[in-house]
Amino acid sequence: MNDAFMEKIVQRRKTGKDYLTIVGLLVASFVLLTALMMFGGYISFLVPILLVGIFYGLWYLLTNMSREFEYIVTNGDLDIDMIIARRRRKRVFSGKAKDFEIMAKVNSDEYRDAQRGKQKLLDFSSSIQAPDNWFFITDYKGERCLVVFAPDERMLKSMKRFNPNKIKYVQYGA
Repeated sequence: MNDAFMEKIVQRRKTGKDYLTIVGLLVASFVLLTALMMFGGYISFLVPILLVGIFYGLWYLLTNMSREFEYIVTNGDLDIDMIIARRRRKRVFSGKAKDFEIMAKVNSDEYRDAQRGKQKLLDFSSSIQAPDNWFFITDYKGERCLVVFAPDERMLKSMKRFNPNKIKYVQYGA
């Protein structure tokens, strides 16, 4: 049998929006702690519980910002899972390579042409500007989507077998 199974995990880099969220969470927790100190005398029996709740909530929300994407290629099927804080896993995309309209590198002319169309952008890469990113266009859940991700050479080779005319992967050295 020629079954192919490959997986790759990509850590999502933090963006400016993520850093603003972190600052907002820290400011909010500071405001809550200040309010707790000011009015703690009235509810002194709840102060320890509220302190633990504030710190636990801050820790939980900050660690939930840690995201990874796992790409799984099985015989031309691509599944992308989002792993949140290494605690939860959620399937965010599932499709077949044979259904892709086009697949090419993000820094290609095909990507610039694809951006002009009307489709939903799904970014499952470490960062949208990464040089090793690829994109494809497909229908997912009744919507036309442009998906950005960062596969490795084995995955590209495997997916090209199932849709050789639409996947613009050329193996170097071959």
